[in-house]
Amino acid sequence: MRKLERLHAKLSASKIHALRLIVLSALLAGAIPFGSAIAQEDVKWFVLRHEQTGDCWTALLIEVNGAYRHEFAQTAGGPYDTKAQALKREKQLERNGTCNRTNEQ
Repeated sequence: MRKLERLHAKLSASKIHALRLIVLSALLAGAIPFGSAIAQEDVKWFVLRHEQTGDCWTALLIEVNGAYRHEFAQTAGGPYDTKAQALKREKQLERNGTCNRTNEQ
């Protein structure tokens, strides 16, 4: 009988624990889109240029501590509000020889 009571107590405690996890998960899931929306305000389009190869591409960069940075590329244009603006600048850089010509359309 005591084993049954202990099992019942354990099940009740695990159900409470599971409920807490569900509530916490729901709160975190609600916070993630809110955090993403805040980060989206500081996202801009850039033309990036690989320092060694000269290849260029367009990319979205996020402002961190007041600056837009990329690990291994220099910014060759931007910030732009739209991808079309960045692509236009990329084509200009290809025409004047700053960037290698890409095969993308």
